[in-house]
Amino acid sequence: RKMTSPTGNTLSWFKVQGSRFKGKKNFPAFQLSSFPAIIGFTLVEMLVVLAIVVMLLGISIPFTAGFGKGLRLKTSARAILGTLRVARSNAITFRREYKVVFDVANNQYWIEDAEGRVFERKRTLQGAVKFDIQTNPDENEEHGPITFQDDRVIFLPSGGISGVSGSITIQDKQGTSKTISIIGSTGKITID
Repeated sequence: RKMTSPTGNTLSWFKVQGSRFKGKKNFPAFQLSSFPAIIGFTLVEMLVVLAIVVMLLGISIPFTAGFGKGLRLKTSARAILGTLRVARSNAITFRREYKVVFDVANNQYWIEDAEGRVFERKRTLQGAVKFDIQTNPDENEEHGPITFQDDRVIFLPSGGISGVSGSITIQDKQGTSKTISIIGSTGKITID
């Protein structure tokens, strides 16, 4: 509530009430002022803060742009690794052969049991990732992205694989590739 003094100045309620407490010991401990408290921000302050935020975003964008690069390739390689490990684990646990079949043309892979039944479901590689290998024109070496016979890895009940060691290579549209290698005698699976 505002009051006007005889000289025309506006006084706050505290200033008027404060005159009643002069000389008393239990006077309120706050500062009495005739200026109202200003709450909020000025336009200049808001523009300065906005300019700082824009500068920070401008600096951070180049660092975060490459974050997702190669993420699909890594995710696909890990998914294939997981599928191979499930097939190996099943072969050891159930004491039967399990195979992982790769359909290079359709970029799919799945687990089959000894009778040829699909275990779980067929999986497809993500987005622009495909079973492929970059070949060097100077090399006369001809091999596909799957080096296993008939594009399938057969896990034995011992945990090893049928045949010799081999690899599966996947590649993204930028030409970056990942190779999943399997050691024949032990069935150890690694990503390079």
